Parts: sequence; structure tokens; C-alpha cells
Amino acid sequence: MFKIATTWNTTSPGRNAVEDFKQIEQRGYNESVVALTGQFASKLSEGFIKSLSVSDIADKKCPTRRDLYYKKGVNRLTTSELRRYKEKSWGRSAGNLVEKYLQGMIGSRNTRLATNKYSEINSRSPIYHGAFVGSKDRELKEMKELETTSYGIQSGDTDWLMRLLLFNTGIELGGKMLHKSVGYGGVLSPGQIQQIVINPNTNQIGISAQAKPDFAVPRLKMVGDIKTAPAFQTHYQLTCAGYAIAYENQYGSGNDINWGIIYFIPSRTPAAYVRLLTNAQIYVFPISEGLRSWFLNERDLAYSQISRDTVPDFPSNVEDKMRSCPYCRFKSYCISEGLVL
Repeated sequence: MFKIATTWNTTSPGRNAVEDFKQIEQRGYNESVVALTGQFASKLSEGFIKSLSVSDIADKKCPTRRDLYYKKGVNRLTTSELRRYKEKSWGRSAGNLVEKYLQGMIGSRNTRLATNKYSEINSRSPIYHGAFVGSKDRELKEMKELETTSYGIQSGDTDWLMRLLLFNTGIELGGKMLHKSVGYGGVLSPGQIQQIVINPNTNQIGISAQAKPDFAVPRLKMVGDIKTAPAFQTHYQLTCAGYAIAYENQYGSGNDINWGIIYFIPSRTPAAYVRLLTNAQIYVFPISEGLRSWFLNERDLAYSQISRDTVPDFPSNVEDKMRSCPYCRFKSYCISEGLVL
């Protein structure tokens, strides 16, 4: 997370004219432009459907949105049915673990640096890493068990992910050391990177209250998200667009969010002949009119699907099935309903 500060300060995206933010109309406070259509808003306010989170909308796991329908749709599954059919996966567990690992760096006494020496980085990194691993023994054991049941996961992926995180910690502390050395006059310091809770008008824009970006710096008009996967996907940017619209909706005109950051760390390298040591990639981008349109279109499509009286069809395209179904937490339920893989 320290790397975010050094990336922002050394590239100065806010001072480079990469986007005309004055031309953006689809702000969260422009109700006439971003509001949920009346049909969907009525079903939401009357309780026929449940509200969608930013991740529900942005992380399009099932092409037909059957997964959302099971959770939030008109004829959704009961709480007990959801519990029965939800399946844990290595990928989701890895994502949650990585978020906790990275967010814990800021403010931890184990990442404090007294000198500007590589030797201190090399001693501090395993201290922070060891303390974290020791506190997550149960989660790590469960992830190792999931290696045998999760699609596309190999034995040893959990241990390798932890090696990647240790490797990344050293580079993160290097970023902190750089900031400490040249930080005077810097725009952003690591301590200003914070977690916030956003409470938009859900019935108005269709985004659930208690929206929680992984990190944000409202002063710099920026929100960010942590992602883990074998490779970066373009749709990851949608989460930042959703959080921007939600924030603007809650706080009103004059509280714009213009920038998104994806902190992406590869969780594994399944296509490589050897396992690769790599570190986090930082993606900085303007939350443009086009990106906002994409998010709002996905929101409307999602609400259209969960507003149906019947569950959406199974994916019909073989490629779509192979890309999404093996990883879906509702796979066993869909198979019991007739899905053929």
C-alpha cells in the first residue's frame, strides 16, 4: 500500500490533463442522469428485489446473472438454501486474505522503518509477514484444503501466494523508504490512504449502502480497489466507477471522485513453466464519462435480470460456461437444476 503513495507522487496524475473532468455529467449527485429507472426503483423500494452492491454489479461472474438472481431476485433462494448451496473457493479466500494482508501494512508497528537501509527492509519484511501468517493459521489451512476442490488450482498455490506477499512486502517497504527520503512536499503520504464507508441513497441509484472501497483519499478525489487473479481484467475498473458514483451521491455537488486505482497482485501463474516472483501492479485511471456509462449500463442490466419473474437461463455459449461456471459458488445448484458442463 505504500507503493500507492510513491506511484501517485512520482507520476502526478492529478496534474496531467488526461481527462476533462468538467465535462462529466454522470456524477452521483446528478439524479436525473444516474437514477435507477422507475420500474426497478419501485420493485426495490417495495422489497420485491434486494439492492445490489458495487461488486454485485461490477464483478460479472455469470454471463446471465443467475448468481445475482439466486441472491437478490424476485424469486430468490431462501437464506437456508443460500447457505446450503454456496461453495467456498480458493480464489475468493485468497482475495480476502490478500486484502487483509495489504491493509494491515499501514499503521503496523512491524512496518516502521528507523533507517534508510536495505538491511532494515530485509529484516522488517519477514517480521510483518510472520506475524500475519501466525494470526491466519485457520484461514491458511482451509485454503490448502480448497486446493484439492477448487477448479484450476494446483497443490502448493497457497504457499506460493504467501511467498509472493513476502516478496511484495519488501518492495512495499522500499516504496515507504523512498517516500521517507523524498517525501517533503509530496502530495500523498501513506498515512492518508484510508478505508471509508459510503452510504448512498440506495433507492435512488441502486447501489447498496455500506459500500466499502478497499482504500480512498477523498482529498485527492480518488478511490481504489485491491484485486487478485492470475491476470488483470479490464472490468476491474468498474468497481472504482461504482464507488465514485456512490460517494458523489452521498456527499453531493463539490465532492467529486475523479480517479481510480487498482492495486493488482497476481495470485498465481498457472500458465508458467516455473512459478514467477512478481510484485503488485498499480493501475491509475480517470473515472471518465465512458467508464461511468459502462458501470450504469451494467447496473441496469443486472437489475433487469433480477427483476424477472423467472430465473435467467443458463449460459448457452460453451466458452462462457467454461470461463464462469467452474468458478461459480452456485455451480452445484445449477447442476441440480439441469446445467450441463
